Amino acid sequence: MTQDVNEKKPNRMDRRRLETRQKLLTATLKSVIERGIDKTTMDAITDTADLGRRTLYYHFASKEACIVAAVAQVYEIHTASMNSIAADTEDAAQLIAASVQVVVRGLLNEPVTQHLVEHPKLLAAALAQATNSFANRDVQIGVAQKRFRPTVSTRLRENMFLWSLVGLLTELIERPKETKAMVQDYAKMYLMALGVTASDAQELVIVGEKAVPKRKKPK
Repeated sequence: MTQDVNEKKPNRMDRRRLETRQKLLTATLKSVIERGIDKTTMDAITDTADLGRRTLYYHFASKEACIVAAVAQVYEIHTASMNSIAADTEDAAQLIAASVQVVVRGLLNEPVTQHLVEHPKLLAAALAQATNSFANRDVQIGVAQKRFRPTVSTRLRENMFLWSLVGLLTELIERPKETKAMVQDYAKMYLMALGVTASDAQELVIVGEKAVPKRKKPK
């Protein structure tokens, strides 16, 4: 059945709302990186965006909600990289072993992350918004393949992975030299929590590490 063209494309008013919302998100991210979260006030956001307070409150209930949305948008760029990895492998376990390492390193390299680790609830909210749908999709694929055999509920599993990721990012900000080993340990833990044996998880993580982009050394 053919859909009406108007259902596919936002009208002028919708486009303006989206553009205004994006201006607020861009201004919020800029303020957090330059000032830190505590000094990112409503006035700082609206001044940077050149918009009024009423406009901000139309789109977001609070400064915190605006920060979470802005950071989640940045993090979603990294979680979307799972799609390109998925195109190269049909094994859900291999997909997760690689994508977890790629995504964690990507999040760690984002300048905004070092500000968020001081506010773990905000970091957790942004991570949940950016990662849950992708992670759940890949876990369900693995269950269908009989590759995974989760022993806990979806909600408990999500919380476990989420808060361990918050802790991991916090540790890596303080101990960057241990990034490779700690990220691999997290990926191995992730797989084992899904029912993969320790030996298989270790092998998958080593192979998956090859998918991590190598950082160019400064000239």
